[in-house]
Amino acid sequence: MNIGFFTETYYPTPDGVSHYLRDIKKELEAMGHEVFVFTLAGDTTEKNVFKPYTIPLFLYMQYRVPVSVFPFNLYRKMLKTKLDVVNIHSSFFMGTLGYRIARAKNIPIIATFHTDFSKMKESINMPMKDTFFWISWRYNLFLYRRCDAVLCPSSSTADAMRKNGMHRVEELTLFVDTEKFSNGKPGNGRKVVQYIGRLTKDKGIEKIVKLADHMRNDSEVRFSISGIGPEEHAIKKMVGSLGLSETVSLNGYVSEDRKLNTLKESSIFIHPSESDTFGLAVLEALSTGKPALVSENFPLLSYCDGECGMVPVDFSNIEETAATLKAVLLNEGRYRELSEKATAFARTKFSPKKHAEKLLEVYQSFMK
Repeated sequence: MNIGFFTETYYPTPDGVSHYLRDIKKELEAMGHEVFVFTLAGDTTEKNVFKPYTIPLFLYMQYRVPVSVFPFNLYRKMLKTKLDVVNIHSSFFMGTLGYRIARAKNIPIIATFHTDFSKMKESINMPMKDTFFWISWRYNLFLYRRCDAVLCPSSSTADAMRKNGMHRVEELTLFVDTEKFSNGKPGNGRKVVQYIGRLTKDKGIEKIVKLADHMRNDSEVRFSISGIGPEEHAIKKMVGSLGLSETVSLNGYVSEDRKLNTLKESSIFIHPSESDTFGLAVLEALSTGKPALVSENFPLLSYCDGECGMVPVDFSNIEETAATLKAVLLNEGRYRELSEKATAFARTKFSPKKHAEKLLEVYQSFMK
């Protein structure tokens, strides 16, 4: 099967979508399929990855926008490429082109909903911000309703899409490479609380800094924040103004290799976000045997049968969160129990092969 991915972002862009697309491309190719990626950001030295001329998006520099309003050369390449199915991974520039290509070729068009971008509004400073996000969200719904199916990474996201008028919605959970994200033990004797992800307000980064401030006298505990995004400068300023430079380390962007080492050297993962559609960063941490503090409505919790290495907390209650964190970190037996359950959960429920097989089933169900 020849599959077309249309996406704003692709590896090595530092976000979960780009890494997922690279990993599922590899999995599908290993099964004998051809995957063509049309993107605004990514490594075009990789086989079958194509993009137009682009420049950084001034509001969010890790992402890119096309120089031309319409990329004629790339569009001709899309039309010439033999595709059996189109899978769009956003509703914006490349998603719209993917929809046009699918209709021009009269082939199935599948949409995957990865990110509730409306939750990122508070991290973006621009004129008429509310109007821009309202129009963008309405267009997202408009385009996805016209696709043959919408794939969602969690049951809660699927329910939300159905409430927004999507007709055929399929739940397709993401996966983790458990060989790559294998067990590791904390390396330096300290209790390291780790966050890895985008630095945006919807991810709740300020809550981590406030928690670190509350626990500044717990000399054994250190906080580590890794990632980039619109809130990077504000978080640096907040850490400095609170005098937390000895308690909180800000590491910026971490490469894939550095991420693995960072996870293995940490003690526990923390993820205050209430906007995630799945939670891939948490799943990667669980796969390395790290328990995770997550928000009470975190999507991955719906797949737990009993405990599974995640500890839900109300991050707005700093004292309660600190007490829960210390109860896990300072109780060796409890920590070991959660670590073992974290690894088992990640390894048994989220297989790349199962994900790829279900994805192919959806594609094939619409092929003539």
